Amino acid sequence: MNIPLERTLFPSGPRRSPQPLGEATAIPLGDSLTAVFFDRAAGRPGRLAAEQDGLPLSRPFVAAELGLRSGGVRHVLFVPQGLGTLLSRHLVLRLGDLPAAEIDPAWLQLPQDDLPALTAQLSPQGTARLLRVMLTTGASLFAGEAQAGLARAIPRLMDICAIPALAPVARTEIAGRTLISYAPPGLSGLLSAAAAIRDGGLIPLRHSDCFRDGRLLHLLLPAGPAPEQIVALADAPLRLAAPDAAPRRLSALAWIQARPKPCRDWLFDRLGDTAAALEQELAGNQAEPAIAVRHLSGLSAGLLHLLVLQDPARLVRKVILERRGQTAELTPLHGPDGTAVLAGLADLPGGAGGDSCRIRVLHRSGRLRTLAEAPVTPFDGTVPAAFADAWAAGAPVLHPLAEARAGFSRAAPPSAVQHFGPTQTCGLRIVTAIGGSADLIRARAAMILAEAPSTPVEVVCTMADGPLAQAARQALAQTAAIYGVAHRLVLLPDCATESERLCAALAQARDLPALVLGGDVLPQDPGWLAFWLRRLRRPGVLAPALLAPDGSIAAASEGPDPLRGLPAAHLPAGGRAAPRPLAACLALGPAGIARLLAAPPHPDPAVWIARALGAAARTETRFPFRRFGPAPAPDAFTVALAQTEFALIGKDRR
Repeated sequence: MNIPLERTLFPSGPRRSPQPLGEATAIPLGDSLTAVFFDRAAGRPGRLAAEQDGLPLSRPFVAAELGLRSGGVRHVLFVPQGLGTLLSRHLVLRLGDLPAAEIDPAWLQLPQDDLPALTAQLSPQGTARLLRVMLTTGASLFAGEAQAGLARAIPRLMDICAIPALAPVARTEIAGRTLISYAPPGLSGLLSAAAAIRDGGLIPLRHSDCFRDGRLLHLLLPAGPAPEQIVALADAPLRLAAPDAAPRRLSALAWIQARPKPCRDWLFDRLGDTAAALEQELAGNQAEPAIAVRHLSGLSAGLLHLLVLQDPARLVRKVILERRGQTAELTPLHGPDGTAVLAGLADLPGGAGGDSCRIRVLHRSGRLRTLAEAPVTPFDGTVPAAFADAWAAGAPVLHPLAEARAGFSRAAPPSAVQHFGPTQTCGLRIVTAIGGSADLIRARAAMILAEAPSTPVEVVCTMADGPLAQAARQALAQTAAIYGVAHRLVLLPDCATESERLCAALAQARDLPALVLGGDVLPQDPGWLAFWLRRLRRPGVLAPALLAPDGSIAAASEGPDPLRGLPAAHLPAGGRAAPRPLAACLALGPAGIARLLAAPPHPDPAVWIARALGAAARTETRFPFRRFGPAPAPDAFTVALAQTEFALIGKDRR
């Protein structure tokens, strides 16, 4: 059998009915969502299908059949395409196997309309079904921009249908969720569909999150920000205003006590574990929680706090700090006896203090109570005794305290400077602190004089101003007069940290090399002065070795040192990196002093030096220094805090 060339087995393009097709209308619902519809007289129903340019329409799409007031039927197709994209392609809508309507891009006037056309002539049942399809099937199938188009279109449809927004009558916060009550007029049945409109999206509400209590309708909203509005379907479409519009805010207990048993049972079933806490509070035989404020101080980085919560019944779910209109939520970890220690640096920047902080607790039942309001004092960089006690009890307080001290910064405290002895041009300064013995002041001057230096040396001493300051002045004046060594005394307030005192002293020595020595640290061997004068002519930062009173190695760096306690003969050759140089034994050139002064002083001088100098310091084990006094014995908490602070430096460098 021959087939003529002008005939084909399969016609190209969409299959067409010999009868002219009806005209479908397109309505834009958003940048990526379009509704297409056509009407027909009542008759045998058929399944709606669609083709675009001869190919089946890509999924997802949603089809619905809506009743008209005339008794006819409106077929609606929601397509996740923008209006321009949809109208640029040939769309054929089929009922069963027969084409019923089309949109042809070749038409001179494309059939598009506005949103009111979608609901025009619909019966009340048809309008309700349209909204139900959009709230349920549409919300579940569409996402992103297409779902955002639904979320914008639904309120506009309700405006067109003159459905007013129903204000809530009460609102309750419970277990991190919002329970809201409405009194819709004439409500007789349960909700068939409901969704919350939030952040341009639709969040379907489960049937179990809705409960009708007589004339009241209760909705338990999902956790998260409050929705802009809620759309629901019962006997008729309902438009429910946002929870913020509620004139009454009830506690969870007040709400439960005012509701009948079926309503309470519904809520307890929805809340799970929280229901037990609610029932405990309803029984009224549980000890109320209490809180003790151990520490509360402010700094630019936040609010340093240490609170002890006593909650034997474990009623508290959150502790809320409120300062200057801002809040921070803390989650307590209850111990076996119900005690919870809350320590941290809350993100509540409000300056250095002078205000107050309100401390509230959120019960598992949703009840919110204020337990205390305490003053906020300025953080001074010192270690509060309460943190050491809490650490000894096993509370994790090291990291927040280390972070607070790392972020500590304040204006330099005032200082007073007084000179003693000859006025001359120096080549080296020794920066030290005045200890408890004037003998060390004289011994240091004698050792300088014994070196017969060709370059004059000046000793810069720091001290906290107070009752002993006058005795220090007399000792320095006598020493300068006897030994001819210039001395300079830098007095600071008693509140100044050790690092702030060292910073003030270095500011007096910034133009010359300096040896930074502890108040009880003196040179070990003759010839030391000539060596260090020569050694500091080269730029760099040096970490000298420090010997103990018995001549053994005290330390070569801060922290654990494997050389500690060995004879001085075991000191290795210098030149190694010293990431943690000793704060009581340091040699600085002018560049090293400038680096220190450019960094805000950490309350711990060792941490300040390590953070400011980085990896610039190198060890120098020749001509070590020696401590002439008992070695400091820091307690376990101080050691652990220092290790945490040094670890923060390493983390910042990475």
